[in-house]
Formats: sequence, C-alpha cells, structure tokens
Amino acid sequence: MFTDHYRSAHEPNVQDLTETAENVILGTLSESDIAAWLKARDRHLNLEVEASHPLGYLAPWLPKVFPDAMFVITIREPLRWLKSRLNFHYHKTPAEWQRYRDFIWGRHHHGYRKEEAILEELGLYSLDAYLTQYSEQYELLFAHLPADRTLLLRTEQLNESRGKLASFLGVATATIAPKHENGLVATSNVLELLPPDFVDQCIMKRCGWMGVHLGS
Repeated sequence: MFTDHYRSAHEPNVQDLTETAENVILGTLSESDIAAWLKARDRHLNLEVEASHPLGYLAPWLPKVFPDAMFVITIREPLRWLKSRLNFHYHKTPAEWQRYRDFIWGRHHHGYRKEEAILEELGLYSLDAYLTQYSEQYELLFAHLPADRTLLLRTEQLNESRGKLASFLGVATATIAPKHENGLVATSNVLELLPPDFVDQCIMKRCGWMGVHLGS
C-alpha cells in the first residue's frame, strides 16, 4: 500500500529478524543488545514504512528506540484470523519461515484434543497453540505501544481505511494505494473440518479478553 511513494518493505531480512525475535522471547539478549540491533537494522534497511509480524515481539523496545515512530496495529477477529492462519500454514510452507513457525507456535503446542485430530493429520499445530500466540502478541502490542502514537485498524478494512491511515500519519491519502494483498485463495477450508462449538470454546478461552479491542 505504501511502496509506490515511500521506502517500504514487508518482512525484510526474514532470517535475521526471526532469529532475533526468538532470542528476545528466550531472554538471551540484554536491553542494550536489543536497542543496538534495532538501530543497526534501521540504518541498514533505511525504510520509512515496515510491516513485519515478528516485530510485535519487540514492542517493549520499539517506542523507546524510535521516539518519533508511529505504529499501526492491524487486527483481525480471532475466528477470521484462525481460518486464515490454518489455511496459510496448510497450503503454504516457505522454507525461510519454517524455523519461526516451529518456534513461535510450536512452543505453545502441547498435544491435540480428540476434536482436532485432523490438525495432527494435516501437520498443523493445535488450536490452543495458534490462539495462545495470537493473544500473547496483541497483549504485547496493547501494553507497550503508546496510545498517542498507535492506530488500530481492522485487517479486512485496510483499503477503506486509507483516509484514516493517511490522517494519522500526516500524509496524503493519494500516496497510499488500495493494494491490500497477500491473500490466499484456498481450495479447502481447514477450519470447516473442526466442530464449530469446539472452535468457539477455544477462542473464548484464549481470546475472550480482546472483545473491547474488537468493538464487541
């Protein structure tokens, strides 16, 4: 959406970023190490706009290291997110993301319940693993990104929200293109293979607290 007019990138330097996010979660880096890494990375990339999922795990440091930065949180209702995530993990397995997948969701995976045996057959994680990760990352974002520098947008409304986004960033709406992409046209919907009541229970258990942020 920004690439026509700004130096922008979607998840650049994947291996370096995901390895650092892993070390941050494991607590193997000091505060000064993280700040130095962020500054060096910023100088190297020289971007005006970046959209990167793993950066969510560096939310406690981003506002301090970049005091002039503005933050946009995109949020998708848990059921819609789960449908998208399961389909994406089943249909797409890019090698450069496998380590991150194994770590970021695998660390929350503690086996399957009988209602989700099909997920094991498909080589996916448990619903609890997916939803725990979804919840923990938003908790970090909401807890550490300053409200006066943060805009929350629904993922499915990104194109329609260009005016709101432009106003927040102080740029012209015309410089933000209606190009919300990276969609997946799946030939099958994994979530439909699971009992709806079971899915709802899992979502409420892990993500019920998010209702206030989703407007429900």
